[in-house]
Amino acid sequence: MSMLFDTHAHYTDEKFGNPTSLIDSLFRDDICGILCVGTDEKTSRDSLSLAKKYNNMYTAAGIHPHECAAESEKHGGMQEAIDALLPLLSDEKTVALGEIGLDYYYDFSPRQMQKEFFDAQITLSEQLRLPIVIHDREAHGDVLDIVKAHPDSFGIIHSCSCSAEHVKEFLKRNYFISFSGSLTFKNASKLLEAAKVVPIDRILVETDCPYLAPVPMRGKINHSGYMKYTAQKAAELLGVEYDEFCRREVENAHRIFNIKN
Repeated sequence: MSMLFDTHAHYTDEKFGNPTSLIDSLFRDDICGILCVGTDEKTSRDSLSLAKKYNNMYTAAGIHPHECAAESEKHGGMQEAIDALLPLLSDEKTVALGEIGLDYYYDFSPRQMQKEFFDAQITLSEQLRLPIVIHDREAHGDVLDIVKAHPDSFGIIHSCSCSAEHVKEFLKRNYFISFSGSLTFKNASKLLEAAKVVPIDRILVETDCPYLAPVPMRGKINHSGYMKYTAQKAAELLGVEYDEFCRREVENAHRIFNIKN
Protein backbone atom coordinates (compact mmCIF):
# COMPACT_ATOMS: atom_id res chain seq x y z
CA MET A 1 0.00 0.00 0.00
CA SER A 2 1.29 3.49 -0.90
CA MET A 3 1.42 5.73 2.16
CA LEU A 4 1.16 9.53 2.40
CA PHE A 5 2.00 12.19 4.99
CA ASP A 6 -0.64 14.90 5.45
CA THR A 7 1.53 17.97 6.02
CA HIS A 8 -1.29 20.30 7.04
CA ALA A 9 -4.49 19.41 8.91
CA HIS A 10 -6.73 21.00 11.52
CA TYR A 11 -8.22 18.08 13.46
CA THR A 12 -8.98 20.34 16.41
CA ASP A 13 -11.55 22.17 14.26
CA GLU A 14 -15.05 22.00 15.73
CA LYS A 15 -16.34 20.44 12.49
CA PHE A 16 -14.64 17.20 13.53
CA GLY A 17 -16.07 17.03 17.02
CA ASN A 18 -14.13 14.15 18.59
CA PRO A 19 -11.79 13.04 15.77
CA THR A 20 -10.28 10.02 17.54
CA SER A 21 -12.14 7.31 15.62
CA LEU A 22 -11.44 9.02 12.30
CA ILE A 23 -7.73 9.45 13.03
CA ASP A 24 -7.45 5.84 14.19
CA SER A 25 -8.94 4.68 10.88
CA LEU A 26 -6.62 6.93 8.84
CA PHE A 27 -3.52 5.46 10.47
CA ARG A 28 -4.85 1.95 9.76
CA ASP A 29 -5.28 2.87 6.10
CA ASP A 30 -2.81 4.77 3.86
CA ILE A 31 -1.75 7.69 6.10
CA CYS A 32 1.63 7.34 7.83
CA GLY A 33 1.90 10.84 9.28
CA ILE A 34 -0.14 13.96 10.02
CA LEU A 35 0.87 17.50 10.99
CA CYS A 36 -1.90 19.04 13.08
CA VAL A 37 -1.50 22.81 12.80
CA GLY A 38 -2.36 25.58 15.25
CA THR A 39 -3.55 29.07 14.38
CA ASP A 40 -3.35 30.74 17.81
CA GLU A 41 -2.29 29.81 21.33
CA LYS A 42 -5.41 27.76 22.09
CA THR A 43 -5.50 25.74 18.86
CA SER A 44 -1.73 25.27 19.05
CA ARG A 45 -2.12 23.90 22.58
CA ASP A 46 -5.05 21.69 21.54
CA SER A 47 -3.12 20.42 18.51
CA LEU A 48 -0.18 19.46 20.68
CA SER A 49 -2.46 17.61 23.10
CA LEU A 50 -3.98 15.68 20.21
CA ALA A 51 -0.60 14.92 18.65
CA LYS A 52 0.65 13.43 21.91
CA LYS A 53 -1.97 10.67 21.57
CA TYR A 54 -0.45 9.30 18.34
CA ASN A 55 3.06 8.19 17.47
CA ASN A 56 2.70 9.47 13.89
CA MET A 57 0.98 12.78 14.55
CA TYR A 58 3.01 15.93 15.00
CA THR A 59 2.12 19.57 15.49
CA ALA A 60 2.98 23.15 14.58
CA ALA A 61 2.39 26.15 16.85
CA GLY A 62 1.93 29.68 15.56
CA ILE A 63 -0.28 32.73 15.14
CA HIS A 64 -2.23 32.88 11.88
CA PRO A 65 -2.70 36.28 10.21
CA HIS A 66 -6.43 36.12 10.99
CA GLU A 67 -5.63 35.89 14.72
CA CYS A 68 -2.95 38.56 15.10
CA ALA A 69 -5.24 41.30 16.42
CA ALA A 70 -7.12 39.02 18.80
CA GLU A 71 -3.96 37.39 20.17
CA SER A 72 -2.27 40.77 20.62
CA GLU A 73 -5.26 42.03 22.60
CA LYS A 74 -5.54 38.82 24.63
CA HIS A 75 -1.89 38.79 25.69
CA GLY A 76 -1.23 42.53 25.89
CA GLY A 77 0.95 42.90 22.82
CA MET A 78 2.57 41.10 19.92
CA GLN A 79 5.69 39.93 21.73
CA GLU A 80 3.69 38.67 24.68
CA ALA A 81 1.45 36.70 22.31
CA ILE A 82 4.44 35.12 20.59
CA ASP A 83 6.17 34.39 23.91
CA ALA A 84 3.09 32.41 24.98
CA LEU A 85 3.96 29.90 22.23
CA LEU A 86 7.45 29.16 23.58
CA PRO A 87 6.48 26.25 25.87
CA LEU A 88 4.65 24.62 22.96
CA LEU A 89 7.51 25.17 20.51
CA SER A 90 9.97 23.48 22.88
CA ASP A 91 7.98 20.23 22.96
CA GLU A 92 9.47 17.30 21.03
CA LYS A 93 6.16 16.75 19.19
CA THR A 94 6.24 20.30 17.79
CA VAL A 95 8.15 20.09 14.52
CA ALA A 96 7.29 23.45 12.92
CA LEU A 97 6.27 27.03 13.66
CA GLY A 98 2.99 27.88 12.01
CA GLU A 99 0.60 28.57 10.61
CA ILE A 100 1.93 32.07 10.01
CA GLY A 101 1.89 34.52 7.11
CA LEU A 102 -0.30 37.11 5.41
CA ASP A 103 -3.93 37.09 4.30
CA TYR A 104 -5.05 40.04 2.21
CA TYR A 105 -8.31 38.37 1.13
CA TYR A 106 -10.13 38.65 4.46
CA ASP A 107 -7.96 41.26 6.24
CA PHE A 108 -9.22 40.10 9.66
CA SER A 109 -6.12 41.76 11.16
CA PRO A 110 -4.57 45.04 9.93
CA ARG A 111 -2.00 44.37 7.23
CA GLN A 112 0.82 46.14 9.04
CA MET A 113 0.14 44.05 12.14
CA GLN A 114 0.11 40.88 10.03
CA LYS A 115 3.52 41.80 8.62
CA GLU A 116 4.96 42.48 12.07
CA PHE A 117 3.71 39.17 13.47
CA PHE A 118 4.97 37.31 10.40
CA ASP A 119 8.41 38.90 10.59
CA ALA A 120 8.74 38.32 14.34
CA GLN A 121 7.68 34.68 14.11
CA ILE A 122 10.15 34.00 11.30
CA THR A 123 12.88 35.52 13.48
CA LEU A 124 11.88 33.15 16.27
CA SER A 125 11.93 30.18 13.89
CA GLU A 126 15.47 31.08 12.86
CA GLN A 127 16.53 31.16 16.50
CA LEU A 128 14.89 27.79 17.18
CA ARG A 129 15.91 26.27 13.82
CA LEU A 130 12.35 25.22 13.15
CA PRO A 131 10.73 25.18 9.71
CA ILE A 132 7.83 27.59 9.23
CA VAL A 133 4.45 26.85 7.67
CA ILE A 134 3.40 29.86 5.57
CA HIS A 135 -0.17 30.93 4.85
CA ASP A 136 -0.19 33.21 1.79
CA ARG A 137 -3.51 34.41 0.42
CA GLU A 138 -3.40 37.22 -2.15
CA ALA A 139 -0.21 38.54 -0.53
CA HIS A 140 2.44 36.85 -2.67
CA GLY A 141 4.70 39.86 -3.16
CA ASP A 142 4.81 40.86 0.50
CA VAL A 143 5.27 37.28 1.67
CA LEU A 144 8.23 36.84 -0.67
CA ASP A 145 9.76 40.16 0.37
CA ILE A 146 9.61 39.21 4.06
CA VAL A 147 11.02 35.74 3.37
CA LYS A 148 13.88 37.33 1.39
CA ALA A 149 14.74 39.38 4.48
CA HIS A 150 15.26 36.11 6.40
CA PRO A 151 17.87 34.12 4.46
CA ASP A 152 18.23 31.58 7.28
CA SER A 153 14.54 30.69 7.29
CA PHE A 154 13.16 27.53 5.72
CA GLY A 155 9.84 25.78 5.61
CA ILE A 156 6.69 25.15 3.60
CA ILE A 157 4.46 27.23 1.37
CA HIS A 158 1.20 25.71 2.54
CA SER A 159 -1.75 25.15 0.18
CA CYS A 160 0.20 26.86 -2.59
CA SER A 161 -1.79 29.44 -4.55
CA CYS A 162 1.01 31.42 -6.16
CA SER A 163 2.38 31.41 -9.68
CA ALA A 164 5.14 29.22 -11.08
CA GLU A 165 7.47 32.24 -11.00
CA HIS A 166 6.87 32.81 -7.28
CA VAL A 167 7.28 29.09 -6.63
CA LYS A 168 10.72 29.22 -8.26
CA GLU A 169 11.71 32.07 -5.93
CA PHE A 170 10.67 30.08 -2.85
CA LEU A 171 12.49 27.00 -4.13
CA LYS A 172 15.69 29.07 -4.29
CA ARG A 173 15.26 29.81 -0.58
CA ASN A 174 15.05 26.32 0.91
CA TYR A 175 11.25 26.08 0.87
CA PHE A 176 9.10 23.08 0.13
CA ILE A 177 5.84 23.57 -1.79
CA SER A 178 2.66 21.90 -0.54
CA PHE A 179 -0.52 21.43 -2.57
CA SER A 180 -4.00 20.90 -1.19
CA GLY A 181 -7.21 19.70 -2.83
CA SER A 182 -7.40 22.94 -4.81
CA LEU A 183 -4.91 21.33 -7.21
CA THR A 184 -7.79 19.17 -8.46
CA PHE A 185 -10.27 22.02 -9.04
CA LYS A 186 -11.43 22.86 -12.57
CA ASN A 187 -10.19 26.46 -12.36
CA ALA A 188 -6.70 25.46 -11.17
CA SER A 189 -4.72 26.17 -14.37
CA LYS A 190 -2.25 28.49 -12.58
CA LEU A 191 -1.71 25.89 -9.87
CA LEU A 192 -1.09 23.16 -12.42
CA GLU A 193 1.71 25.21 -13.94
CA ALA A 194 3.12 25.93 -10.50
CA ALA A 195 3.16 22.25 -9.55
CA LYS A 196 5.04 21.32 -12.71
CA VAL A 197 8.08 23.39 -11.70
CA VAL A 198 8.47 21.76 -8.27
CA PRO A 199 11.17 19.06 -8.13
CA ILE A 200 10.11 15.69 -6.76
CA ASP A 201 12.34 16.21 -3.72
CA ARG A 202 10.58 19.45 -2.71
CA ILE A 203 6.89 18.68 -3.19
CA LEU A 204 4.37 17.91 -0.45
CA VAL A 205 0.63 17.32 -0.29
CA GLU A 206 -1.89 18.20 2.39
CA THR A 207 -5.58 18.44 3.14
CA ASP A 208 -5.95 21.70 5.10
CA CYS A 209 -8.89 19.72 6.46
CA PRO A 210 -11.72 20.14 7.18
CA TYR A 211 -11.50 22.54 4.21
CA LEU A 212 -10.61 22.20 0.50
CA ALA A 213 -11.81 18.66 -0.15
CA PRO A 214 -10.47 17.54 -3.53
CA VAL A 215 -12.48 16.47 -6.57
CA PRO A 216 -14.43 14.12 -6.44
CA MET A 217 -15.14 14.85 -2.74
CA ARG A 218 -15.84 18.59 -3.05
CA GLY A 219 -18.50 19.79 -0.66
CA LYS A 220 -17.66 17.18 1.97
CA ILE A 221 -15.79 17.67 5.22
CA ASN A 222 -12.23 16.98 4.14
CA HIS A 223 -9.91 14.55 5.91
CA SER A 224 -6.58 12.87 5.25
CA GLY A 225 -8.22 9.87 3.60
CA TYR A 226 -9.13 12.06 0.63
CA MET A 227 -5.56 13.25 0.07
CA LYS A 228 -4.85 10.46 -2.42
CA TYR A 229 -6.78 12.41 -5.07
CA THR A 230 -4.46 15.39 -4.68
CA ALA A 231 -1.43 13.08 -4.72
CA GLN A 232 -2.66 11.36 -7.89
CA LYS A 233 -2.97 14.73 -9.63
CA ALA A 234 0.46 15.85 -8.46
CA ALA A 235 2.06 12.59 -9.62
CA GLU A 236 0.45 13.03 -13.03
CA LEU A 237 1.76 16.59 -13.35
CA LEU A 238 5.29 15.56 -12.38
CA GLY A 239 5.19 12.54 -14.69
CA VAL A 240 5.97 9.95 -12.02
CA GLU A 241 4.22 6.76 -10.94
CA TYR A 242 1.82 7.18 -8.03
CA ASP A 243 3.73 4.77 -5.77
CA GLU A 244 6.98 6.60 -6.40
CA PHE A 245 5.35 9.97 -5.74
CA CYS A 246 4.00 8.73 -2.40
CA ARG A 247 7.39 7.35 -1.36
CA ARG A 248 9.13 10.63 -2.14
CA GLU A 249 6.41 12.75 -0.54
CA VAL A 250 6.81 10.90 2.76
CA GLU A 251 10.59 11.26 2.54
CA ASN A 252 10.17 14.99 1.94
CA ALA A 253 7.87 15.39 4.94
CA HIS A 254 10.27 13.53 7.20
CA ARG A 255 13.14 15.69 5.95
CA ILE A 256 11.53 19.10 6.39
CA PHE A 257 10.16 18.18 9.83
CA ASN A 258 13.37 16.39 10.88
CA ILE A 259 11.46 13.19 11.67
CA LYS A 260 13.58 10.07 12.00
CA ASN A 261 12.06 6.88 10.60
